Amino acid sequence: MAKFMLIKIGLMAEITDAGALREAALKHFDTADITSDDHPDTADWHASEVGQEDRRQIATQDKTALYHLIEPAKVNGLLDDVPAAKALSLRLDVDELEGTTRREALRAFLRHGRPELAGVDSGELDEFAAFLDQEITNRDEAHS
Repeated sequence: MAKFMLIKIGLMAEITDAGALREAALKHFDTADITSDDHPDTADWHASEVGQEDRRQIATQDKTALYHLIEPAKVNGLLDDVPAAKALSLRLDVDELEGTTRREALRAFLRHGRPELAGVDSGELDEFAAFLDQEITNRDEAHS
């Protein structure tokens, strides 16, 4: 008998150049083979009202641009070498985190999807966010 497991993986992204992100997303969008029942030809879909609205959102919204650059096949591939397990489905959410500093965003990331932590002032959470922030800084400096 099969068991079904939900694996939650969180990935926090820092957008360092919104213009470059949006430009890459637009290039990916323009070359993507997107169709629909109403527009079975890629060129027709891109020229459609829906296609043009999607393109406008990619050009103006970081969240939409990032969403269009994530390749679901790569995420599903995380279980490719795991014996006796396979990826069945993918749920992709891209949410903007609150905060104007990396540390504030890390704190929001740690609390995201955990309603039991809402309104809780946790020194341990702050310490962990500070630790992660320092680790990211160290990693960035090592790659510079």
